Amino acid sequence: MSDTGLPEEEHIASSGTLRGWHIGLIVAVAVGLMAGWLWWSSRPKELGPEEPPLPRVEVPEGSRTITLYFADDTNPVLYAETRQVAMSKSTVSQVRQVMRALLAGPGGNRGANAIPPGTKLLGVYYDTETFTVYLDLSSELVAAHPGGTAAEYTTVTAIVRTISENFPEVQAVQVLVEGYQVGTIAGHVDAYKPFRVQDWR
Repeated sequence: MSDTGLPEEEHIASSGTLRGWHIGLIVAVAVGLMAGWLWWSSRPKELGPEEPPLPRVEVPEGSRTITLYFADDTNPVLYAETRQVAMSKSTVSQVRQVMRALLAGPGGNRGANAIPPGTKLLGVYYDTETFTVYLDLSSELVAAHPGGTAAEYTTVTAIVRTISENFPEVQAVQVLVEGYQVGTIAGHVDAYKPFRVQDWR
């Protein structure tokens, strides 16, 4: 007999049953907590108000120094003028930017533009097989040209040298007027075929 009044064997059995109940309760609680955590982590997340898209930031692609050729006021020669301009990546875009800078004229009071005033750049094309740049210029190139062999030669030289100086890979420059080939700009220089860079250095 034990102090509880129960036989010794029954007392041991009761104690064992109590310990088993505690273990079962702990296991059940642990399983419940685990199931609750799994449910919480796997449930669909509530979406808040839709955020506006971030503004698109235009990043400048860089700049480079370009060389432009203009007519000298005091001497029948060309002189070089350098400028720092923003540049995009493609060759066609860069040629367009260089030509627009050339058409805008010199920056100082020293010289004059060898290209007739009012001449506009209508288009630029680049043949990667022949390394030829095609410049489509407006009719003012011909209609407003002052004429004369020296002036016509200066116009062609300014264009070809400006392109070749900034784009060493270019081997020829074809000048178009309103999208068409012209026999000459002012009656003296053959402009029907592309001007070879090596002939106008």
